[in-house]
Amino acid sequence: MAQKPVFLSLLPLLILFLANIQLSEQLEFSQSQTLLKVQQLLGYPSALSALSSTSDFCNIEPTPYLTIVCYEDSLTQLHVVGNNDFTTLPPNFSSDTLFTTIGTLSSLKVLSLVSLGLWGPLPESIAQLSSLEILNISSNYFNGVIPSQLSLLRNLQSVVLDDNNINGEIPNWVGSLQGLAVLSMKKNWLCGSLPTSLDALQTLRVLDLSSNQLSGEVPHLKNLANLQVLNLENNTFGPHFPSLPTKLVSLVLRNNSFRLSVPSGLNSLYLLQRLDLSLNGFVGPFPPSLLSLPSINYLDISSNKFTGMLFSNTSCNDDLHFVNLSSNLLKGEIPSCLEPKTRVVLYDGNCLSNKNQDQHPLHFCSNEALAVKIIPREPKHKRTTGKTVIVSSMGSVVGVVLILGVVILVVSRVHKKQVVKIPSKSPLENVTSQLHNEDEVKTTTRSIMEHIIKRVPDKRAVETLTRSIKEHVMSRVKNKRVVRASTRSIIEHVSSVNTAKLLTDARYISETMKMGASLPPYRTFALDELKEATNNFDSSCFISEGPHGQIYKGVLSDGMHISIRGLKMRKRHSPQTYMHHVEMISKLRHSHLVSALGHAFECNQDDSCVNSVFLIFEFVPNRSLRSCVSGSSGEKISWTQRIAATIGVVKGIQFLHTGIVPGLYSNNLKITDIVLDNNHNVKISSYNLPLSSENKRMISNGTYPGLKGNVQARIKGEDKNDVYDIGVILLEIILGRPIMFHNEVGTLKDLLHVSIKTDDIARRSIVDPAVHKECSDESLMTMMEICVRCVSDDLTERPSVEDILWNLQFAAQVQNSWKRDSSDHSYSPALSSRD
Repeated sequence: MAQKPVFLSLLPLLILFLANIQLSEQLEFSQSQTLLKVQQLLGYPSALSALSSTSDFCNIEPTPYLTIVCYEDSLTQLHVVGNNDFTTLPPNFSSDTLFTTIGTLSSLKVLSLVSLGLWGPLPESIAQLSSLEILNISSNYFNGVIPSQLSLLRNLQSVVLDDNNINGEIPNWVGSLQGLAVLSMKKNWLCGSLPTSLDALQTLRVLDLSSNQLSGEVPHLKNLANLQVLNLENNTFGPHFPSLPTKLVSLVLRNNSFRLSVPSGLNSLYLLQRLDLSLNGFVGPFPPSLLSLPSINYLDISSNKFTGMLFSNTSCNDDLHFVNLSSNLLKGEIPSCLEPKTRVVLYDGNCLSNKNQDQHPLHFCSNEALAVKIIPREPKHKRTTGKTVIVSSMGSVVGVVLILGVVILVVSRVHKKQVVKIPSKSPLENVTSQLHNEDEVKTTTRSIMEHIIKRVPDKRAVETLTRSIKEHVMSRVKNKRVVRASTRSIIEHVSSVNTAKLLTDARYISETMKMGASLPPYRTFALDELKEATNNFDSSCFISEGPHGQIYKGVLSDGMHISIRGLKMRKRHSPQTYMHHVEMISKLRHSHLVSALGHAFECNQDDSCVNSVFLIFEFVPNRSLRSCVSGSSGEKISWTQRIAATIGVVKGIQFLHTGIVPGLYSNNLKITDIVLDNNHNVKISSYNLPLSSENKRMISNGTYPGLKGNVQARIKGEDKNDVYDIGVILLEIILGRPIMFHNEVGTLKDLLHVSIKTDDIARRSIVDPAVHKECSDESLMTMMEICVRCVSDDLTERPSVEDILWNLQFAAQVQNSWKRDSSDHSYSPALSSRD
């Protein structure tokens, strides 16, 4: 009897405990029932049969048609993509019922319902998905207007409604979605003008409204500082050119009703790669500077009324692979930089002197131009660009004169005294102590200047300073003591030089050069030697033709396999003219570069001028990194090997930046240009060669043609271009799928960013299935975080190459530790859950 009160007192706790167990089971059961209900509403397609075969829906293996991601037993991502196995939807299908059902998944952050044949209005019940961050319902048959309930989803980062039958206007409340990064509603029936509230979307990176029935003036978009992609193709916008932000990468205004001139501000879009203004009514002079925008690779201005003269000496960007100037009122001649067969160049329907494509007579363009009515613009301020450039140039000249004056003064004094008391030697002075002849003096002077070059910002000033110092030092030196004194004085008076930094750089360069020590010495090849290696450049030895000329493979007499890049010289000079380029190429020897082995000149017999330059590199016959990571066939490399490969790529880029002077930047790094040898050692096969007829960016004075204003500001951020390319490679390595288009990067970056904030299982769900079970969570997190930083839109947020290398080496270290711990422990549920 005494035990009864005790039992009664414990009874409420027992009931509560059982209730909690029941509640947990009901929660999991509820989500399972929701997924089964979705399967039923879609007509039980065979692609979703996995939902019926298991109750553990959180661990269903992802397929191209179904991906489910859970976090702490709550469903956070649902991706359903249609294919041929999806039958016609049931006749009683209701989009409202579907979204009401999905709306019970209160933790859902990502919803993709693509190519499923869904129809009906986009229902108001979508407001139930309060946690939703990414919505993709493209390639369906949704109709009606965009429901206002969508504005209640304040966490939205990406909205993709492409290829539906949605009509009506774009609502003004769209500006209230402050976290929106992607807004894509192409291929619908949207009409009316764009809301001015779009300008409030400060985080927007992609805006694609192409192929609708939108009209009117494009509102002010200049405040969208992060906007990279703007596509307004196939609408009736106009007549004024839109006000745009400066970080655009792709601008497509094709087939609209723009009627006025193009603003000069287009020249400031230094990241712009694709520009399409075709099928409009643009008037006024065509700006030739668009051909040499720093990043441009696609330009289409066809079917407008652009006027003006083109000249053969107009400069172009090296990466420009498609140009369409046809059906305008242009005169003159096609620039010679557009002639290579590697480019697609269309220019018919103008009045150009080139007759390869149909042209109008010259008077046609003159008469038509007179008929064009151009609305004059009232001048607001006097232009000061010319003065700015002059002042900038004068500043550079003054800087050169001042430094040169110091050098001349120092050398003059040393020459008079002949005897100089030398204090403790600097690292560079130690080098000069062994000088014996004029050649060694020249070598030492060049070494000094290479260190100064790294620290004097204006490249033209460097060239003038280099030339003058060499002339004055060599004209006055009489003995070793004078050379040593001149060396010391130059270092002392160039105040920005840090001796410790020089010593560090010298040590690093020495170490990196040792990494190419296994290669034979760099040398000059005889042309007959190359002909013998390639059977007189037989077609069977031809590999490809790219931006660095024709590439052949060959075998030397000693059995060594080589690749040969033949560069046609447009301007013929003596071999000595090209030697400063060849000298830099000779330094391109590193274990993670397809390294240079030598060069050969083909000269004209009459005047001994160079017709062609042949650059000889080691031949690496193995697979590209893409084929080992995201290829459709062949064995994929492991997670540990992927980290090691990325470390190799970054070390190669680090060498190009700092291992030679001056460094090579903007190397246009692609995963297809990274090859693996038989030992899975990575090598970068294509980078910014200092000498190439197809690469005009780097000329002898180190400046960049076609750029105006502050050239140094452009050069300063070029290391961040390589950082971005490293980030794109990291994306492909992590996800295990090829990235073919630039606009994919932003969406995939968002996917990684969301996954970083979730749990281990959620993160693994987006990783390449070939390796997602073999990587530690800490290693994966590190790789994802550095990847997201690399592809940041803001250059200042991108990490340095050294920072990337440190993070990758840390990822490799924790991965190796995790593998050792895993091998030391027997199977356990905790360990299994990580997989």
